This record gives sequence, structure tokens and C-alpha cells, in this order.
Amino acid sequence: MVLRFLKYFLPFQHLNDHQLIELANLIQIKKIAANKTFIQLHSDSVNQYFLIDGTVEVGDETTTQWLIHSRSENSRNPLSRYRPSRYSVKSITEIKVVIVDLETVLQFANKTAQVDASEEIKHHYLYKQLLKDLTNNRLQLPSVPDVAIKIRQSLYDEKSNFRHIANIIASDPAITTKIIKTANSALYRSIHKIDDCQMAVTRLGTKVTSQLVTSFSMKELFKTRNKTLKKRMLTIWKHSREVAALSFILAKITPGFNPEHALLAGLLHDIGAIPIISYADKHPEMMENEDHFLALIEQLKGEVGAAILSKWDFSEDLITTAREAENWLRQPGEKPEYCDIIIVAQLHALVGQSGADKRPRLDEVPAFSKLALGQLTPELSIKVLEQAKEQVEETINLLA
Repeated sequence: MVLRFLKYFLPFQHLNDHQLIELANLIQIKKIAANKTFIQLHSDSVNQYFLIDGTVEVGDETTTQWLIHSRSENSRNPLSRYRPSRYSVKSITEIKVVIVDLETVLQFANKTAQVDASEEIKHHYLYKQLLKDLTNNRLQLPSVPDVAIKIRQSLYDEKSNFRHIANIIASDPAITTKIIKTANSALYRSIHKIDDCQMAVTRLGTKVTSQLVTSFSMKELFKTRNKTLKKRMLTIWKHSREVAALSFILAKITPGFNPEHALLAGLLHDIGAIPIISYADKHPEMMENEDHFLALIEQLKGEVGAAILSKWDFSEDLITTAREAENWLRQPGEKPEYCDIIIVAQLHALVGQSGADKRPRLDEVPAFSKLALGQLTPELSIKVLEQAKEQVEETINLLA
């Protein structure tokens, strides 16, 4: 019986038989008589209800009401998945529901998010060797580019000023050009054009300049001399740029967030892939099976990325983002975090790409409801980013 109906519900649709049996031991199946309001508006209950049989009426604060029938498309999610509940739910007919506490739903939904990666790769000797090298600090990790280190150090130097920082940036002509171009861009509502680095640093401020210099210098890390691996590295860099640009815009509309920090978080969320790809350069047999190679990257890039940013002494929120950026259903708390912004930005960036059916929809991820004080809808989110299309494109070009 378990295997017949639990896989119908979206949080559990990809679970294997063993996981479904494990879940079955943690659920409650209950019949509820007609005309019973079993979920109250603003209820803080940890229980999630999934409709097996019957019809329910759902209502919100605006007194809008609608029906949900069992086996309909909108019955595949919990009847009210938010906490506190944004809806009241009343049985119209006698119904049958599955009751699962929220922690269990998230636990098994996260397992769902992981089953797409080939389980077979975990038994591969290279997977075990790479993991062992990472654990024993033998995996070669990239270093922070010199110009980014010097800028970060200058922020803690009391003698440092705009001219000093501008002189550091000037050691890298490409980054100097980008800093001046950024200061003149529509992103910072520039009116008067500037043409030297010191004026650009003065306009942007030292903290923003430091974050931007770090972001601009990251491109140098996404390189390899191996022609076979170059395409994979460029694909990851392109994706990182797009996620960074989208994160910048999302942070602008979400109170309490620094857009430049979100930009950097988006740019670094896949940095763990770099040493894995470099590892493949020394172990070409890793590339004999492309599916295995991609699964290896997906399985390990989170922990590798966290190790890199820990080595760089970056902030904890960036480390968390690198580790959990594709844990679509993560929900550590009610307040939004930078990782939430990156998760939503990724789902926007991945729209229309292969594997879309294996990823949750925007309104299915807890991160989405946290952004913009919970006022975003998928339609509004898409509209906001469409309106900011020029800014997104300008940001992507600045990172190129």
C-alpha cells in the first residue's frame, strides 16, 4: 500500500522502495469526518497533511476559498505547507489524510533531492580516493587571487585610504577597467562619468569595492589547460555568473541583504567543482563516463567548496552557501539567508534547462517564501527579474 500512494506526493516522488518503507513507519493515516476544520489559519502546528481521498475547502485571510480534490494536481503538495499556516482547511466530504511532521517531510524531501546523483558513483574508487584526499587535506585547493587578498588586508589597515586601495587595484589592469565601468554603470545610478580608479573607489566605497574586486578576480580560477575539461569549466563559470547576477537583483529587493555580498555568494556557490575538474586532469579515467563524472562533481562540490572558503577565511554564510546551495528544501529558520537567495537564483537560472522536471518549482522551496518578506509569487518574481533584465545582463557582462 505504501508504494502505491506515497510516491504520488511531490516531496516523496523520487524516494526508492527502501526510503518509502522507512517513511511509512513515521506517518499517520487518519480519516476526518465531513465539515471539520482541521487546519486553522495561522496554526503553528508542525504537522503536514497530504490528501489521499475526498475533497477539502481551503481559505485564506482575504476570505477567498477554493476546493482541492484528492488525486488532483494541487493535492500533490501538503494542504498547507507554511508555518504558521497561511490557510484554513476544512473537509467537505469525509476525507483520508496522511499526517507527517514537518521535520520528517524535510528530511525525506532532502533525500529526494539527492537521489538524482548516481548512487553508483559512491562505490567508484576515484570517488573514495578524492573524498579521502579531501578529508586528509591532500586535495589541492585554489588560493584567493593576490589582488583580492591585498584589498581585504587593506580594509583592516588604519592607514589605508581610497588612493592606497586604488593603487592596489591598478596592479591588475583588467580589474581596474571593470571597477571603473561598474562605478559608471546604471547599477549604481551614476550621473557624472568618472575615468580613474580612485574616483571609482570613492564612489563605490571601500567595502563594496573589496567585494567587487574579489568577484572580478574569481574568473582566473575557472581555467584549465586541458582542452577536454575547458568546456566543463566554462559551463560552470557561465552558470555562476548568471546566478551571481540574479542574486544581486534578488538581494536588492530583499530587506537586510547586501547585493554585492549576494553577488559574491552566487559567484562562489559552485567553486567546489574547480579542484574536482582539476583532479580529473590528473586522472583522465574519470572522464571515460560523462554521467559518472558529472555525478562525482554534484556529490562532492558542496563539501569541497566549503573547504575552499574555510581555507580562505571567508564568512560563514558564504561557506554555508557553497555547501548547501542545491539543498533545495533546506529550512534552518524562518529568516532568509544568503543561501536562500542563491537557491532561488539558481532555480531561475535553470528554467528551461535539462533536468527541470527533477527540480522543485519555485513555490515548492522554503527559500522562496522567505524572500522579499514573503510577498513574492512565482509570477511576480519572474516579472521583477524580467524588469531588471538589463541590470542582470550588465552584471553578467561585468563579470565576463
